[in-house]
Order: sequence, then structure tokens, then C-alpha cells
Amino acid sequence: MNSHRLLGSANSPAGPGGYPNGQPARSVQSCYVASAPVVDVLFDQLQYLVTHGGRDCPPECLECGRLERVKHWLLLPFRNSA
Repeated sequence: MNSHRLLGSANSPAGPGGYPNGQPARSVQSCYVASAPVVDVLFDQLQYLVTHGGRDCPPECLECGRLERVKHWLLLPFRNSA
């Protein structure tokens, strides 16, 4: 028995390589996964940052810094210009 012989030999009805006519079958299924809506991602990130804000973190915590920057931008329209 030859262990190096391809499964689809000349004797096989599938043809060389194991596929009909030697070509792999084309699939009509798609591997595309739709991305989440931007609003959902933003609210998930905001929720994460808010829950992180209550922890005991060192002063240079990156996540706490992100929360402060987000709060600054979100509250900017409500600040007085005076």
C-alpha cells in the first residue's frame, strides 16, 4: 500500500485531488460577521469606564485617565463659556 498516494487518483470518480474536475467546490456561504453598531460599542465602553472608576487605582491609572477625558468631552456642551 502506498501511503503517499493522493486520495483522488486517476481511478477515483472524484478526479485528482479528491474534487470533481480537480477543482474544490465553491461554497455559497459567507464568512462575514457584521460589526456591532457604533452606539452599542460606545455605551459598552462607557459602562466599563464608569464601573472601573470606583476602584482603588494608582494615580497614573490609564483607565481612570480615559474616564476623565470622556467625561470632559461629554460634559463640554453643558459648561458655561463665562
